[in-house]
Amino acid sequence: MASTKRRTLDFHTGDEVVAEIQRLRSRKYSKTKNWNLTQICEHLTATMAGGIDGFGFRLPWILRVTVLKWIFNRMLKTRKMSSGPTLDRLKPKTAGGTDDDAIIDTCIATIERAASFKGPIQNYPFLNELKVDDWQQFMWMHAGHHLGFLIPQDTTG
Repeated sequence: MASTKRRTLDFHTGDEVVAEIQRLRSRKYSKTKNWNLTQICEHLTATMAGGIDGFGFRLPWILRVTVLKWIFNRMLKTRKMSSGPTLDRLKPKTAGGTDDDAIIDTCIATIERAASFKGPIQNYPFLNELKVDDWQQFMWMHAGHHLGFLIPQDTTG
């Protein structure tokens, strides 16, 4: 049964995100929401690859330069993110259940790609003129937000 308690994770590098994914992969964990590690990794891959390669859509200009800019800057300043709706195109397609190493490995490769990405970020759907460093910090915060819903079980017995 899922609980509502979650961990607070604040990653500042891609290496920290990868280390947590590997930790969760290597031991049992419980979910406090709906997605397992594979589904979270699938979502993170979609969001990071979209930032690098483009998403193929943009939200209206007025949203990008007003409310979304304000929300983004607030999240960067507070390093906190709240749950909200996920766009269908960014939702995992994999069913829950057993974790899939191939999807997790793809996510790790995408995190490493995002960590070394130098930009530019073009036509980002949610903001105009997004700096690569800010995008990367947002990606690490976003990963921490989702991975915080998985609670590793103590394996020391």
